[in-house]
Amino acid sequence: MTQAATLPESFWRSLRHLNQYRLFLAFSMTIGVWAFPQYAPITEDEVQLFLASGVLYGTAAILLAGMERLREIAFNKQLYAQVGVDIVAISWLMHLSGGVAGGLGLLLILPLAAAGLLPSMRAVLVAASLATLLMLFEQSWRALGSEFALGGFVRAGLLSMGLFVVALLSHALAKSARSAAELAGEKARLAEQLARINARVIQELPFGVLVVDSGGNILLANSQAEEQLRGQFHAECTLDRCSPHLAELWAGWRREGRVQAHPFQVAREGARLRARFIELEPEREAGAIVVIEDVTELEAEAQRMKLAALGRLTANLAHEIRNPLSAVNHAAQLLKEEPDAEVRTRLCKIIEDNASRLNWLVDDVLSLNRRDRQNREELQAAEIIPAFVEEFRRNESVPAEVIRLEIEPGAGFCFDRLHLQQILWNLCRNAWRHCRKEAGSIRISVRRYETGADLDIFNDGPPIEAELKLHLFEPFYTTEQKGSGLGLYISRELAEANQAQLRYVEQAGGVMFRLSCSMSLC
Repeated sequence: MTQAATLPESFWRSLRHLNQYRLFLAFSMTIGVWAFPQYAPITEDEVQLFLASGVLYGTAAILLAGMERLREIAFNKQLYAQVGVDIVAISWLMHLSGGVAGGLGLLLILPLAAAGLLPSMRAVLVAASLATLLMLFEQSWRALGSEFALGGFVRAGLLSMGLFVVALLSHALAKSARSAAELAGEKARLAEQLARINARVIQELPFGVLVVDSGGNILLANSQAEEQLRGQFHAECTLDRCSPHLAELWAGWRREGRVQAHPFQVAREGARLRARFIELEPEREAGAIVVIEDVTELEAEAQRMKLAALGRLTANLAHEIRNPLSAVNHAAQLLKEEPDAEVRTRLCKIIEDNASRLNWLVDDVLSLNRRDRQNREELQAAEIIPAFVEEFRRNESVPAEVIRLEIEPGAGFCFDRLHLQQILWNLCRNAWRHCRKEAGSIRISVRRYETGADLDIFNDGPPIEAELKLHLFEPFYTTEQKGSGLGLYISRELAEANQAQLRYVEQAGGVMFRLSCSMSLC
């Protein structure tokens, strides 16, 4: 990267203004002395020398201005040359026009201010020192040829101090401007790099992405979106012209009051698309990001995952059925050969227990089959939870003081009623089985938040072992001899079918499961 690219443009403008100042100064003084020599503070013998010096200074000014226009020479080198020429030329013209008393020494202020643009403090001090030395040398030379005048040295000293102050102040300001320019350049490079990364990431996304402004103009589109919508989104392309179906969904989304984008369906030959709108800012007037997903591919992937899960479930189910069937078969064979009535009774009990286990297994599998048949509705926690607890106490013979309810007013969720009851039955049976069966051993609490509620079921039983936590929601994993191992697995499947989440939460003094539900789906 060249120096011209890293320097602030204001530095080059300052150099251009210095050139303009030099041209004006050289030619105005030369023309003025040539046209009105009687008014110039110089002797007749020095007029020709002053005019020749002015022409030479003007020629140098033209050459320096041309160098600045071309910018082929580095800024600092040009500035060194220009400041040096100005200091020497103005000091010489000052000598010809009566020294410091003539007033031309004040013309050094602007070149010394320009010297402050040099990056090195030493260079700035050298420039100010050079002007001071030439001024003092001129005053000393003049004092040797005439009567010594202290006032001339005082004026030269004060002017020299002023030149140092101007140069140092200019350098401080230039240093601040240079730092700001470097910081701005670094931020610009970082922004450009981030823009390239974002564009690359958007192009590599597996789904279509559009960025639209408040007027529906497409600002950005990746190749997946163009392929899905069968269009080329060129400049000045709008949703109305490039995708009328999507434009209708966009207009509908802007009219809705929900904060979160709602999925929509878009029909296309051979595939079905779904558009999701994400606002760029809280005010939807700023536009949105449109995420376009191929529902056909998503459904195919979900079907593959479902078949894989079904295969694992079938294998586990066959294994779980084989064990009680083997026990029943073995007990039946022994029953045929056993004459002792007491032993026959015990064998019959084994058959009954394993038959019951098979029945529980079938019931659990049937409840799992009902996960896809959901009828979501808005349920108020203050109504459905107490009714369930009353039924659970009655069926399981649970004392009233064991279960404690903590329900925030207005809490509710969007859920299938039968699915929610099935989840509550599974979680509360586990809680009753493992709790201490004391007053308040089971605590059911519902906490409300903006778009839904959290349903917590806590019991004061022994904590779950670390190894068991890894397999909590796996099918047929149980520590109970009479359990099917499907309770938590089915509960989580039913929760996911209702766009909810069931998870185990670490809790001191017991075990807690949390069901996070939403109200925004109804």
